[in-house]
Amino acid sequence: MLCAMQSWSAAEWPAVRARGKNDFLFRYGFLRRGLPLGALVAVAIEGALGSEFPAALWSTTFLLRLVFCIAVLTLSGCIRANFNWNLQERRFGGRV
Repeated sequence: MLCAMQSWSAAEWPAVRARGKNDFLFRYGFLRRGLPLGALVAVAIEGALGSEFPAALWSTTFLLRLVFCIAVLTLSGCIRANFNWNLQERRFGGRV
């Protein structure tokens, strides 16, 4: 499934948890969701608007749209990653 939430086994979670919650949010909220999906959505919007490629990718409006899309999708990704972190913590009882 494309949007399935990643899950870890009891043996894997301590290694993930050892990196810390901030690293987890950065890794799964920004690097795996916000950045790639933000860029993809911004390019898709630009294409839907019928802009000339590749010149449109350097316009100020596109760059502002790109920053906005990355910010929104990073925020939603961090909310989801935080939910996943809390779920894993409850699941494994915070064991290290």
